[in-house]
Amino acid sequence: MPTFSRIVPVLAACWLAASAFQPPRADTSATPSDDLGALSDDFNDAASLGNWKQFHQAEGWPSMVARAEVGGIAKGLLYLEPTTSGWYADFHGAFMYKEVTGDFFVTSRLKITGKTAELPATTWSLAGLMVREARPTATPANWKPNGENWLFLTAGIAEPVGQPVFESKTTVNSRSNLKLRPAKTGWVELGIMRVRAAFVLLYRYDGETQWHVHERFYRRDMPRTVQVGLNAYTDWYSAQQYHNDPMRFNTTIVSNGKPDLGLHVDYVRFQRPGYQASSPMADASELTDYTLSNAELLKTLRL
Repeated sequence: MPTFSRIVPVLAACWLAASAFQPPRADTSATPSDDLGALSDDFNDAASLGNWKQFHQAEGWPSMVARAEVGGIAKGLLYLEPTTSGWYADFHGAFMYKEVTGDFFVTSRLKITGKTAELPATTWSLAGLMVREARPTATPANWKPNGENWLFLTAGIAEPVGQPVFESKTTVNSRSNLKLRPAKTGWVELGIMRVRAAFVLLYRYDGETQWHVHERFYRRDMPRTVQVGLNAYTDWYSAQQYHNDPMRFNTTIVSNGKPDLGLHVDYVRFQRPGYQASSPMADASELTDYTLSNAELLKTLRL
């Protein structure tokens, strides 16, 4: 008779495969004339994972990716599991990205689960889209605090366990400000549109055609070229002993934690926005002015 230790991995693999299956959304990728279209990835080829830059490799930190593969769980899907980690202030997590210059609209259809269940069983287990300023010289050898600049929109579990949420977070010089709002389980499409200094965070569930505006950020500090891609983090409290020491947190792979996040990704697509700023010198601040309603904003952005 097979032992329990042998049965559990098999059951987990079967659950992941069943959980991952979902008919893809209709193709809304950029037109061939869109210069950002080449950055898009529908994860139909396992080799495409090599076209993404990994944060830990690019900037010289230990990897907080426990597992990343294309086609292993289900054909045409990226599957990623992070180790104990957290994107907050000076703290790091998993991040894979493409470099994008100028205005963009990035979208990703994804699903957040636990490793063996429909929802993560560990608090602060989320993943989604992230935009970050590169810090190529901030390696462990010469790192200094208060230099992180990024923003993201993620989905998953914060606190308490069992209640799905969206997390939006903006970080300026390593000072993070976050908001949590209720979400649904299952597949969701996330989007971030950049127009100059304006960043609009969006989502829509499968079966919906209309985007929902989740948050708007005005970030004049963000450089013209940024890192754009998928981030993931889980199990923040298992590294609690390092919460006052970002350097140790970022250079320690916690071996006795309880990371529990599975990120399933159908695609990540890049294109130029349909909206353009009014002049070469404009910063598009009108898009983050809340006198412009969300409905009016979506119409302005041609979404």
